Amino acid sequence: MRFESSIDIDAPADRVWALIDRLEEWPQWMPSIKNIERVSQGPLASGSQLSVTARVSRITVRLLMTVVEFVPERTVVMRGSALGTNLTRFYKLEPVNNGTRVTVGGEVSGALALLARRGGQAISAEIARAAKKRVEQSE
Repeated sequence: MRFESSIDIDAPADRVWALIDRLEEWPQWMPSIKNIERVSQGPLASGSQLSVTARVSRITVRLLMTVVEFVPERTVVMRGSALGTNLTRFYKLEPVNNGTRVTVGGEVSGALALLARRGGQAISAEIARAAKKRVEQSE
């Protein structure tokens, strides 16, 4: 089950990427994200691992996510699982006009896929809106 949300941000990709790359700061501007920690050392790259704690509806979920695809200023794809459900999460940036289109989404499968899809869609839309607000207000 796939889900995604896109939004156009009035800023170049490098400014939007800077926000995405500072994952540990996400809880400051994303109410659903409670904590993100880098488990592996060094900059974000393929193979990096992150511990993510998020609140979806009334449930708090902790995931160990592994970055499986990484293209600076373009794409981050990560995978993890919790409660018998597999999650792939992606963040894609593409230039449009004088700004950047950000697409946030993922795919879920397994025991709680329907519930995870609903929660994933809601968080994807929240991330897209919050990123737009954060980047455009920091000008």
